[in-house]
Amino acid sequence: MSTTLYRKYRPQTWKEITNQNHVKITIQNEIETDKIAHAYLFCGPRGIGKTTIARLLAKAINCENRKPGEAEACGKCNSCEEISSGRDLDIVEIDAASHTGVDNVRENIVANAKFSPSKRKYKVFIIDEVHMLSTSAFNALLKTIEEPPARVIFILATTETHKVPQTIISRCQRFDFKKISKREMVERLKYILSQERVQVDDGILESIARASEGCVRDAESLLGQVLVLRDKDNKISKEQAELIIPRSDFNTASEFVGYLAMKDAEKGIRLINKLVNAGADLSQFTSDLIEFLRKILLLGVSGELEEYSFDLDEESEKKVLEFSKNIDAQKIIHWIGLFIETKQELRSSDIAQLPLEMAVVEIARGNVCASKPLQEVSTVSSKPVGKSLNITDEERAKIKDSFQKAEEKKENARVEEIEVRNSGPLVIDFNLEKIKEKWHDILRLAADRSPSLVLILRVGQPIIVENGILQIGFKYRFHKERINENKNNLLLKNLIKEAIGSDLGVTGIIADIPEPAEPPPIEVDKVLEEFGGRVVE
Repeated sequence: MSTTLYRKYRPQTWKEITNQNHVKITIQNEIETDKIAHAYLFCGPRGIGKTTIARLLAKAINCENRKPGEAEACGKCNSCEEISSGRDLDIVEIDAASHTGVDNVRENIVANAKFSPSKRKYKVFIIDEVHMLSTSAFNALLKTIEEPPARVIFILATTETHKVPQTIISRCQRFDFKKISKREMVERLKYILSQERVQVDDGILESIARASEGCVRDAESLLGQVLVLRDKDNKISKEQAELIIPRSDFNTASEFVGYLAMKDAEKGIRLINKLVNAGADLSQFTSDLIEFLRKILLLGVSGELEEYSFDLDEESEKKVLEFSKNIDAQKIIHWIGLFIETKQELRSSDIAQLPLEMAVVEIARGNVCASKPLQEVSTVSSKPVGKSLNITDEERAKIKDSFQKAEEKKENARVEEIEVRNSGPLVIDFNLEKIKEKWHDILRLAADRSPSLVLILRVGQPIIVENGILQIGFKYRFHKERINENKNNLLLKNLIKEAIGSDLGVTGIIADIPEPAEPPPIEVDKVLEEFGGRVVE
């Protein structure tokens, strides 16, 4: 049976590890000085060498022929051969994803760790995807990791460090693995091709490295699929490789941004509908578009693209550089915000492409933000906005006139409102004391409608009623701003009307108020109201 490339070319010596030097050098020094930690935690993305280095560590410390002061295993003794082939009983590899329960941990790890190594110097437990263990499983493992038996070493590997309890992390020597750079990935793939004696066209290895997103195992797996297409002369053309290698969607995003930059709504909408007809996922396209705009923004801020360009091909890199010079950063920020909202609207739209089309028209008409004029983008043909939207000068004048009339009407209404408000104090049929008497009822109503609102109201106090507006005092600006948000403000007005029976405006202010006394829990009030009774002090 044939072996996959990533298993066939898995490094068997420290010399074959050409990346993760910060991890490799530290562990080699520990082996050379015989200062091995009792527990390690390897963190990082998938397929970048965590398990490989764990096996090399296990092999080195158990090698029968390794000389003092050296870190490299001989690779020829019984111990090295059995560990390499996965037959050594003292090297226990466990997939935590399929052994999540506490019983598995007790039987396979805790109980097993109590026994001395059968043949080797150390018994090594390699637990992959350790974050998948349940809370009770972690608790069962904790004491053993804290004080392991003699000659027992734990190596934990995870792709999601935040899910590992801090009590476990603090008892391990932690190493953070990094993704492999595009240059190192291409060199690795060239080495494999030389061993397989296969020739490929220029650009294929770079495309594989880009598609793998820094994960060696993904790159080697993808290369294995491409190698199946080789001809009788052991050669692979770019056309053949494109049948396997996924095409970068950043090329489409780059084309789309070009149309946005020149405010060409017609071509932008045409591209969207072309994607729809091709069966493309518009949500995924919007995500790629947001990521592409993000790269333009970051390049404009840092001036360096290498850190953000791993998944870009050469053509897309040139476009990012060009757009960052010609599009104002403030405009990019507004575009990103607009397309984030558009992506959310795509889920509920009756017409799949409508939210994207609306966003294109909004950008083309210049309604997103006012920023400096764009310079000519040489790679995109210029086209006037009027032509792209098919609006004549006469129609544009009518639209402008209607907007002006609407604004005048809105301004007149605002003036009338101010005149009514300033005509004299409003006569109200209740005072501040009545509001304070009903304040707890308002809190109870708020608890049923909005738990977050009641938390804000608990730290505030009614201060004064003036011109039909209740002013609520807060010590901190955060609470004042939250109560003045439209959503919270409107809800509180309705709650006050329900509790008191009258309309009353609400606003939050900063005031020097004492720390509020702890009010009775809302749940207690509900019980008293349901069954009757009183709270006994």
